Amino acid sequence: MVDTRSPIASVYALKTGHLTMDQAAFFKRWEAMIALEERDLVRFKKELWTMGARERERKGRCFADMVLDGSFRSLSSHAGGGGGHGEGIHRFTHRFVRRRESAVRVQEGAGSSESPSLLSGHINAGDAVAVSVDTVAGVSEPRLLALARGFVLELGPTGVVVGVDHEVSVDGILKKMGVAGEVVFRVDRDEMFSGMGRIRDNLAQMFYAEGDRRRLELVVDLRRPVFEEGVVAPTLTPSASSSGTGLNPNQVQAIEKVLAAKDYALILGMPGTGKTTVVAEMIRRLVGAGKTVLVASYTHSAVDTILEKVVGGWEGKEEFGMLRLGNVDKVRVLKRLFLVI
Repeated sequence: MVDTRSPIASVYALKTGHLTMDQAAFFKRWEAMIALEERDLVRFKKELWTMGARERERKGRCFADMVLDGSFRSLSSHAGGGGGHGEGIHRFTHRFVRRRESAVRVQEGAGSSESPSLLSGHINAGDAVAVSVDTVAGVSEPRLLALARGFVLELGPTGVVVGVDHEVSVDGILKKMGVAGEVVFRVDRDEMFSGMGRIRDNLAQMFYAEGDRRRLELVVDLRRPVFEEGVVAPTLTPSASSSGTGLNPNQVQAIEKVLAAKDYALILGMPGTGKTTVVAEMIRRLVGAGKTVLVASYTHSAVDTILEKVVGGWEGKEEFGMLRLGNVDKVRVLKRLFLVI
């Protein structure tokens, strides 16, 4: 137990004395949850260095026994062979396929534990991956882990197209090692792209003595949000909206509630009740009132769906400026409509 008269106790009091018991309990609970998730990430990171490709593939986190498809040319191919320069966050595009004998085993039995289909694991299009050299003829331990990092662009039963930050060249690898022979690669789900540092920092920001007191009250103390009285959008009727789509009375009420919110407003609805339509209409009205709107979601797909709704579909034209932030490999909106970074 800490002596409350000691200098150490005084320091603790200065740092946490402004917190209530409930606030301290909230922080401890969520910090513990972050630590649990972080523990799993650390374990997955270690696997890349300590676990063989076959074993990780059985866990669904790796494509083993892969070779570079030298005949592959991307839409932006170049003379280097086997890939192309990309325009997005990745610089090079390559395709890896199962070795011939492995591909035959897959065709004969997709459930084979030796070489399962690439579609049967936990790696999907858009996931971050690390490309490593698994084996080289004549070399016992190549030790070329995480040779390149990037994202899965396309995925099939026996092949995967990846966009990576470094060019993968079989000739370059063999020249570096001073040997000749076949180079076999592994493509791992890259757990190193994930991290809890930012999440933990965002949590802590609410609890500092000079932190975000307003959000602390709303999120932790559950203070009820405040709404302005009598805020009504006079032109917002159930029969029409600025986007030309009909709005039902509940949707009109939801938009008016958002426009009156001083803190936040939550819109709940079952699938198919028109939440995306409501969000798109809100964006139009907020921008029309001279405000700037940030659209964020857990997935890139959800953001793109809303933006497409705002501009009226793929063939629409934007009525105001938009900046789409995100990995180009995961964003599906047309580049002519949005600036993608």
